[in-house]
Amino acid sequence: MSHSVRVQPSGHLFEIESCETVLEAGLRAGLNLPFGCGNGSCGECRARLLEGEIEQVRNADFHFSPIEQQQGMFLMCANRATSDLLIEAHEVSEVEEIPHQQVTAKVHKLERLQENVQILHVRMPRAQPFRFLAGQSVNLAFDRGPTLTLPIASCPCNGLDLSFHIRRRPENAFFFNGLKKGRKVDVDGPTGDFVLREDNGCARLFIAWEEGFAPIQSLIEHVIAEGNEEPLCLYWLSAIPEGHYLSNYCRSWRDAFDEFHYESVDLEPIGKENWRQVIERIIRERPRLGCMDLYITAPESEADWTRDAFLDAGVDPERFSMFRMEAK
Repeated sequence: MSHSVRVQPSGHLFEIESCETVLEAGLRAGLNLPFGCGNGSCGECRARLLEGEIEQVRNADFHFSPIEQQQGMFLMCANRATSDLLIEAHEVSEVEEIPHQQVTAKVHKLERLQENVQILHVRMPRAQPFRFLAGQSVNLAFDRGPTLTLPIASCPCNGLDLSFHIRRRPENAFFFNGLKKGRKVDVDGPTGDFVLREDNGCARLFIAWEEGFAPIQSLIEHVIAEGNEEPLCLYWLSAIPEGHYLSNYCRSWRDAFDEFHYESVDLEPIGKENWRQVIERIIRERPRLGCMDLYITAPESEADWTRDAFLDAGVDPERFSMFRMEAK
């Protein structure tokens, strides 16, 4: 049996199954609920029950004062819903609210998509889910291997499993030659402010450049997990042959959601357009840019020009976000 949980003051609503804790269901629904240990020790996931009934399903070392108990305080990680709930809980929305973390994790899987592209899946210890906002990056360090800063491609709704897009390059050949399942990896972060702005009912435009699709994927999956119904538009640009290595996945979004537009664009020399021509075309095709939130991963050499082009087209600077990527 499932129940509904509404969170105040945000008004977000999510469904919770009888086998889930309030925290598990909220994270699965894409809410940035605060948590620390996840096992009832730290008290970070505290909330206040305003309406409904809950049942404790996990022993908790953290204890509320008698006054807090009278106010309805409870730990979301240790309780499940036995009726529909109305709760009061803080939702993390600022980069500064995410704590710096250092976690020793393990390589869970290497998923080869193409000869020179694979997805690295990293599994966190069960007691240490990683907290981050969609679009952020981390530092990955391997013993006797490379240390790289990579954007997280997965949704924050599952902090136990992080995924990263790896394109074969001289500095990361290690990922293609000898990295095995079970290898320990130190995860340090998160870093970066390429994150979603508060939902304001606006359509969102995403433009990804080559493997800069990774943080864009994280953003889009988070929007979908939250259940927002505003139109989403994605352009994926690449000058590498077969550079749209997850195009079928993008098309599945388009097929599943009526208000989702997806276009893969081959840039010169593979296609007929260069970066600037495509950006100018997007501006012509999207006359209501002033009413959209924009999220762009762009080559460093084109970043300033791209920002100026969109601002000249009427985009609000407060609704424009860019992830600058070095050309390799």
